Amino acid sequence: MGRAVCFRCKRSLEPGDELRILTGACAQCFNALLSAGGEQLSSYLESLATPAALLANDQTVLESNSSFQKMTLAHDIVGSKVGEILDCMYAPLLGRCGETIACMLCSLKRSVEHTWLTGEGLREVQLSLPHKAESRKTFRIITEKVNGAVLVLMGPTEV
Repeated sequence: MGRAVCFRCKRSLEPGDELRILTGACAQCFNALLSAGGEQLSSYLESLATPAALLANDQTVLESNSSFQKMTLAHDIVGSKVGEILDCMYAPLLGRCGETIACMLCSLKRSVEHTWLTGEGLREVQLSLPHKAESRKTFRIITEKVNGAVLVLMGPTEV
């Protein structure tokens, strides 16, 4: 098996850098693509094999790919709170996503806020949604700050 390379500039990607391997882009190309916005950003997110969404600090979805959209029954998720579209059981009971007592323990909210405030991307954060045991799936999330948003990549955990 050969070394992974950036799909855009063909530079070698570090084998241990999960973000670069999942996105198929070196840091320079990744930042350029995400900074571009518009159709170029939409096309790039769509090219990713893993569910991906750009979130505002308040958990509002700014942009997502179809893999992320398939995780929900909602048709138009841009502008919605991520917990509401991912079927967080607390949102309809206690209030809007990101604004309840239960949200203080939410690993997705805490990860997005941490990345937003510090600029430090997180790796291998475990997230189980929905909270209802009969339909729960566990993911491992990666966050990365991109301009005025946080990119969240959601992959299944290894079993």
